[in-house]
Amino acid sequence: MSNTKMNWNSLLSGIRLRDGKVKDRISYNEYDLRNDFDDDYSRLVSSSAVRRLQDKAQVFPLDNSDFVRTRLTHSHEVSTIGRSLGISIENRLISDNLLDIEHKGKLGSLLAVAGLMHDLGNPPYGHFGEAAIQKFFSNWFEKEGLKFRKILGEQKCADFTNFEGNAQTFRLISKLNNLFDEYGFNLSAASLASILKYPRSSIEGNKDDDTRKQNNYGVSYKKFGYLQAETERFDAVKHYTGISIHRHPVTFLLEAADDIAYAAADIEDGCKKRVLDYEIIKEKLSKHLEKGTEEEKEILSSFVASYKKNCEEKRSDRLDNAVQNLRIKAQGFMIKSVVKEFLSRHNEILDGDFDQDIIMASEARNVRKAMKDISYVIFDNKEIVLREYAGGKVIHGLLEMFVACVVSEKRNDPKTEEGKLYLLISGNYKDIMNKYCFERDGDHPSVYDRLLLVTDFVCGMTDSYALDFYRRLTGITL
Repeated sequence: MSNTKMNWNSLLSGIRLRDGKVKDRISYNEYDLRNDFDDDYSRLVSSSAVRRLQDKAQVFPLDNSDFVRTRLTHSHEVSTIGRSLGISIENRLISDNLLDIEHKGKLGSLLAVAGLMHDLGNPPYGHFGEAAIQKFFSNWFEKEGLKFRKILGEQKCADFTNFEGNAQTFRLISKLNNLFDEYGFNLSAASLASILKYPRSSIEGNKDDDTRKQNNYGVSYKKFGYLQAETERFDAVKHYTGISIHRHPVTFLLEAADDIAYAAADIEDGCKKRVLDYEIIKEKLSKHLEKGTEEEKEILSSFVASYKKNCEEKRSDRLDNAVQNLRIKAQGFMIKSVVKEFLSRHNEILDGDFDQDIIMASEARNVRKAMKDISYVIFDNKEIVLREYAGGKVIHGLLEMFVACVVSEKRNDPKTEEGKLYLLISGNYKDIMNKYCFERDGDHPSVYDRLLLVTDFVCGMTDSYALDFYRRLTGITL
């Protein structure tokens, strides 16, 4: 652990990487009284990266329902819950003289922007898409790409074989918006730090449960947070915010907001899709809550009473309505518990001595466990498994074609098959690679940069576009 205590003045840094300074908002525009994180939110909310989330699955891939959540609606919910957590904690910190009054309004705004952008780098088909990318490159580096594994070395290969949506998010928001230059959206250092759930490289992170326990590693070692191509940006973010080797404190709250949002919301979606019924939900809740605290028992009893009342009234939406009430009560309890836990752990967090899932460390751990048990029922549903499996085939097929294309010497010859495929890759991403590549092989971007071009291109696709694009490339449709 670092001997340097984190402090809120640096942690709420509005410094931007492009020029290494805080924007003088008043001299720039005397009527612009937003804080830096409100500004960051505005930069992102109308971006194509955010818009694409409307066609990326939260739970049910390629679903046509207008009720079930997409990554976009989920991200707005995470943003709202995050803002709520930030406002509550900020007020207590200010009243206890642990946060300067000049920072009022910033914690909520920072968590709002973190919630909006936390899933931007996810590939099509969510976590199954991540797994498909990992599997493809693990096999490719053992076979067709064996010679490139030796060229790239262990660290760069691990960026692909351990591929992680969180790291892709950091890359996307800090580099891949090609409006002006290589600094992407040029967000504040604190906003960039907020989404680094795993401030580790692809080798430092990705530690399984047993390894973390044996080495006393915390939750921030579970995956990784930045690619080798973004090492310099990652180091700059660490420098400006003072997080050293630790998570930014608000990252614990972002993770909690994410869990709180999907833990209960997934159950609503599962009911709408008729994957869940009353007995399954009651059984899972009872297992974790009926011997718990009074508040936990109240969540369970309220759900049962709501459902029974709806049955007596012969409501057609008896289960959906009861589950919506369950979500409200469960989320309220989890939010209160996380605020309470963060405040009690405040000094420990700023010292870098806390590295746990904060909701599992809080009084709401049993509610979280119950929600997780219910979600496993949803994820085992045949419809989801079928669509995820099909999505994995689409990802594999696209990678197979475009990886072969970018490593070929014929990629710049439009008369060849490789050249034709290369022309289909996003011109925006190719421009960024050519201008701001990490390394060069002579006059050309390195193999590493060209492989990143493919993952950038694929991760930028929506679920529907990836499927349609793959069908057209394979001649299934035209």
